[in-house]
Amino acid sequence: MAGMQKIRDNLGGPFVKIGVWMIVISFALFFGWGTVFSTSDVNSVATVNGKKIDLYDLDLEMRKVQSNLIERFDDPKFTLEEEVLKSLAIRSLIGDAVVVDYLDSNKVMVSDLTAYRLLSKNEMFLQDGQFSRQRVESYARQNGILPSKYLSNIKKDIALSLWNIGIRNSFFVTNSEIERNIRLANQTRDITFLRLNSSFLEKDLKLSEEDVLSFYNENLFLFQTEEKAKVRYLSISLEDIKSNVLVGEEEIKREYETYIENFDSSVRRSASHLMIKITDEVDKKEAIALAENLKQQIQLGEEFETLVDKYSEDEGTKNSEGDLGISDGTAFPPKFESALLDLKIGQVSAPVALDNSVHLLKLKDIKNPRPELLGSMKESLREDLIKELAYEDFSNILEVAADLTFSLENLDDLSDEMKLEIKETNFFSKNNPDDFFNEGDLLERIFSESNIQGGQLSELIELSEELAVIFEVVDFQNKKTNDFEVVKNRAKTELREKLLEEKITSLQSEILALLQDGNTLYDISIKKGIKAETYKAITRGSSLFPKMALQEIFNVPRPGKFPSYSSAPLTGSDRMIFMVDTIHESPGEVLLEEVESYVDVLLNERSGSELAQLQLEMQDVASVIIKRVN
Repeated sequence: MAGMQKIRDNLGGPFVKIGVWMIVISFALFFGWGTVFSTSDVNSVATVNGKKIDLYDLDLEMRKVQSNLIERFDDPKFTLEEEVLKSLAIRSLIGDAVVVDYLDSNKVMVSDLTAYRLLSKNEMFLQDGQFSRQRVESYARQNGILPSKYLSNIKKDIALSLWNIGIRNSFFVTNSEIERNIRLANQTRDITFLRLNSSFLEKDLKLSEEDVLSFYNENLFLFQTEEKAKVRYLSISLEDIKSNVLVGEEEIKREYETYIENFDSSVRRSASHLMIKITDEVDKKEAIALAENLKQQIQLGEEFETLVDKYSEDEGTKNSEGDLGISDGTAFPPKFESALLDLKIGQVSAPVALDNSVHLLKLKDIKNPRPELLGSMKESLREDLIKELAYEDFSNILEVAADLTFSLENLDDLSDEMKLEIKETNFFSKNNPDDFFNEGDLLERIFSESNIQGGQLSELIELSEELAVIFEVVDFQNKKTNDFEVVKNRAKTELREKLLEEKITSLQSEILALLQDGNTLYDISIKKGIKAETYKAITRGSSLFPKMALQEIFNVPRPGKFPSYSSAPLTGSDRMIFMVDTIHESPGEVLLEEVESYVDVLLNERSGSELAQLQLEMQDVASVIIKRVN
């Protein structure tokens, strides 16, 4: 597959370092101290070839998508509805997951060593000039992420970066091609056109009941009902089991004693920074002087965050106002920890020099954790114990239920054996499912498997880490055709749209034939009573026509011996037939800056198209299950 060799060749290559600051910093910063630790086996939202995508991944991806949209639209207040954002994020995660799975299957893997090597480029993870794995793990935990999950996500991001760069490097463009594209992009065109207005044609459209009935009889498939199913089922729910678990006072007391023994009372400090790199052009002395100048600006009233946006050279934290996360005194470099000890909340430090950079630090907050009293924790401890015991019972019940589905033949026997209540749905369709069965894999089984439709007992199906189901279809309604009287109005609408489409298509063909015979649009305008219009200097980004019409206008070849004409869709059912009168080329020389920017545009466009196509092909053959996310 395209780019695979380049990906292998570059696994240890220098270009991987380009994204290290973003990879290392950005994804921990979405979560602050106190975030619940998560593993990929809890609360999964989808699976791709058996590998789970969890709520942590979803939350992180939603934030990334939101950030990308804000950047794309250059609007810091731009937001999407949560469900739309969630859908986009899940789609993105699935696309990434099939790529990572493909790379794994082709033995293109990012090792822990590669990930740690990249992390070692960040001074935050150095101790006495040496890389410290303990600092990485401490940093992850302070930001609410399991270290293994943190490392796994870094490796995934590296693999995807390698994949993208490998594909992109498979393409090239020449300077002449770039110049040609720039000129084409700046080109304008003059056109003359006829607008074929559907509402004008519709006024002469007369439909009798016989016409509608005839259309109905010839297109019965358009008026069929959906398949519907009625289902009986047993649900095995962790929540239901929890309601039957009792926890005594002595158990709560023992749990509290364990909590006290393991309580971490280390002071937590959250901080942000502004970084100046030490380079061949800017030595340590100059970097310190610049930092001192910025500190003076802060003392004169300049906002620290404003200066971060203008001057910080840490791309990984720049977009989050320099946020470094939280430390218990060990997560940050020792010089950072020492400087923060002398600050009050809101204060900014003097310049702090590391080996390759100089920093201004701002202390954002201090937390002094204190163990809670038993009285205030009693209910939460009780809940934790109940959940722990219930989960153990839940796992045991699932094992028993899975075995029984193979030895018992119907849901009633299974219900008696397990002492579970049978529930029953009303009739529902695939497009309008029952709330409980609103899950892709379940619906596919019900509406695609004949043995299930015939009443065969399903196997145990785990819908999440806390819910499983066994079901049988008790009634299945196949598609049937609605009576004419029921769908008469709908049939009339369908027929009107069909005939209108035919009239517009016929008129369009007739006009195009007249153009081919040498008639001008003005001649045809008089014959057909349709006004001819002329627009001058139309650009590719014009708001005068829809995008598809503009694409067709600029796809028509240059007028030569024969006129250039074509048709294009407008809004609704309207269409246009146009002739290109004149093409105006962009004046002047193409600037070098334009050439360089267009190289990136074209390469990204080509590689992006290739990547999207490859991901679609992979998803077509992958096993993808999307679960309902509340």
